[in-house]
Amino acid sequence: MKRSKAYIAARRDAIVALLESNGQVGVADLAEHFGVSTLTIRRDLDYLEEQHVLSRQYGTATLLNPLGRPSGSRQIRANKAIAREAAKHVNDGDCIFINASSTALSIISNITAQDVTVITNNAKAMLLTERPNASIILTGGEIRPPKASMTGEFALECVKRITATKCFLGVTGLSPTYGLTSATAPEPAVNAMMLERSHMHVIVADSSKIGKTSSFQFGSTDEVDLLITDSGATDEQVELLKENGVSEVIRVDLGPSSMPLAEDDTEPRDL
Repeated sequence: MKRSKAYIAARRDAIVALLESNGQVGVADLAEHFGVSTLTIRRDLDYLEEQHVLSRQYGTATLLNPLGRPSGSRQIRANKAIAREAAKHVNDGDCIFINASSTALSIISNITAQDVTVITNNAKAMLLTERPNASIILTGGEIRPPKASMTGEFALECVKRITATKCFLGVTGLSPTYGLTSATAPEPAVNAMMLERSHMHVIVADSSKIGKTSSFQFGSTDEVDLLITDSGATDEQVELLKENGVSEVIRVDLGPSSMPLAEDDTEPRDL
């Protein structure tokens, strides 16, 4: 029985939640838990490994936390849900900026609009599965590990030459007082240029970023047309941001982190 993309995404989120709870889980155990074949579970694990969420060894899977990236199942689920919601705000024919944020990068794989042009300074965009509805342009520039962000004059000159319909930017912190901030020194200049060269500004940030301030500011709250975050953001936080200029806030619901037993799915590997 063929399952929807949403169903498969929910099962993969639930796999991450189990790994967070148990540390390591076997393929056979996962197949039994979800009532699907081991082949289906292996497809899920292949996908999650490609997304650098887990590693696999001898029929088991282990959650990763490389270089300080978020490992908590809630934060991972939040970032994926935010990316799915953000993709709904991409329209046919849009030209969009995506910055070096992993959450922002995830938007690309969720875009269903047609004839979309994506300009990004995230070199990991080269690893994404090819999408016939979206063209990807890399800014070029100096590569900054571990995020593979491209910065410097080459990146800035590329962004300067483009007028985008929208920009989708991730942040390290979003504060009513200090605005949009980044933890990495070279990236804010590119982020600020993306703000300047786009008509609509969309910030994608899970609730752990709200109220936080990092070292390098690149924008103010009154430049934010839409903030997409998760249900962990409180009413008080949202109201304070709106009082300081954020035009609109969407809080996505993460839903349950577990799923009932179900029949196998037959989705192709790339879905």
